[in-house]
Amino acid sequence: MSPGASVELSLPVTENTAAKKSGLSMEQQPVTHRERVRFRSGAFLILTQLLFLLYSLKYLLQPRRYPLFAMHSRNGGVLHWLKAGNVLGLTRQAVFRGKAFSAPLVPAFPSAAFDRMVANGGMNVLAAGTEWKRQIDLAILAVTRRCPLSCEHCYERYNTGGTETVSFDQWKRTIAALQRIGTSVIVLSGGEPMVRFEDVLELLSSADKSASDFHMHTSGMGVTRKRARLLREAGLTAAAVGLDDVVEARHDRLRGRPGSYRQALQAVDWFREEGILPYLNMCLTRTLIRSGDLWRYLELAKKANVAFIQMLEPRPCGGFLGNAADVLLTEDDRAAVMRFFEATRDRRQYRNTPIVYYVAYTEHPRQMGCMMGGLSHFAIDGQGNVTPCVFLPVGFGNILSEEFETIYNRMRKAIPHPVRATCPSLLLGRTLMKEAVRGTAMPVPHEIIREEFESIVHSADQTSGALQKESSGEPS
Repeated sequence: MSPGASVELSLPVTENTAAKKSGLSMEQQPVTHRERVRFRSGAFLILTQLLFLLYSLKYLLQPRRYPLFAMHSRNGGVLHWLKAGNVLGLTRQAVFRGKAFSAPLVPAFPSAAFDRMVANGGMNVLAAGTEWKRQIDLAILAVTRRCPLSCEHCYERYNTGGTETVSFDQWKRTIAALQRIGTSVIVLSGGEPMVRFEDVLELLSSADKSASDFHMHTSGMGVTRKRARLLREAGLTAAAVGLDDVVEARHDRLRGRPGSYRQALQAVDWFREEGILPYLNMCLTRTLIRSGDLWRYLELAKKANVAFIQMLEPRPCGGFLGNAADVLLTEDDRAAVMRFFEATRDRRQYRNTPIVYYVAYTEHPRQMGCMMGGLSHFAIDGQGNVTPCVFLPVGFGNILSEEFETIYNRMRKAIPHPVRATCPSLLLGRTLMKEAVRGTAMPVPHEIIREEFESIVHSADQTSGALQKESSGEPS
């Protein structure tokens, strides 16, 4: 997760040169419609990392403004943060419109949001769950319950449809609360956020873009060139478009609507051309893996010129809650995905292809461990329920009846440290299914399954993962 310097390899400034000369912010800068995502790797990346260490003197020399910054400490610091990129396979950077992007949950560099992340301990990756890392990396907000698709794998399946539950003003207050706590990237999701387009524009326009980067998770439905431009002008930094297959018919079948494949690819082009960093969200299906089409998918993603491919394994929730046995990956499937991931990470021939961000690998017990519940990420669903993860429908409270900070503190108390065990969604899948059969509404209230939940959080193997061993000198 190592940031880079400016495109010119001079010491970076807060905005690119053109923006500085014009007096306009990056959001206000006109685009050429020929915007391209480029990649840094190898010696060039090492050079930009060295320049970043020089840039870090800014943080070191202002301890009152950046009290949680350290070059190196047992809690993390910038050197461990740079090493984390290698451990987690993030060995390249995407560069777009003069800014560097190292992962979907890290703000663009250089930017005010990146500086806020540093001030709040966001670089102290070894200290999740302590006062040394107060920063939330990623908050996913389902700002609408409506969607024109009917995706088999939708984790919001129990919420989609019906009228909106959470008002615009409530989302606005929640975003402000997230920024008071400190949140690197706030994702506007759904449902399909484009069906609530005017409210989304207003949320973006009214939010503090110096405190967080804003991303969108979309199917691409409802995206037009004009709308993409308006989103960028309102402050949207990046958009992840759902593209689940390289074969059009398979994608459309999974998404429940003919034409969704072509619309997704068109949306990618419009986002990029209008100055919004594009990347892909992809559900790893057995069909895609066993057909050998991951490599074709990579070529398609390269042609589409996206920054990242965020690979998400199926989990027993939402649309997959009742048929997990038919969709969950086998060990052979995961082995094939790992070969793909390692090849794109390690082989020079793939250095100009999109960066593969494999979430299950990052949060494996031998790596970061599960970082749910605000240790790194959490979610708020379309009805206002605060859950530890989009794939774990366990509710800790609702923003319509309690202040967000109260709910968040309750969840953090229940999940005090990374969980070094099998994904909690997999471990709790049977229990959640039983509750659904009994008629319990999703998400299942934490109180109902408190004992089993606590046993997973507290009895898991809390031995060091790869990053901690890297810090201590233990063999990994």
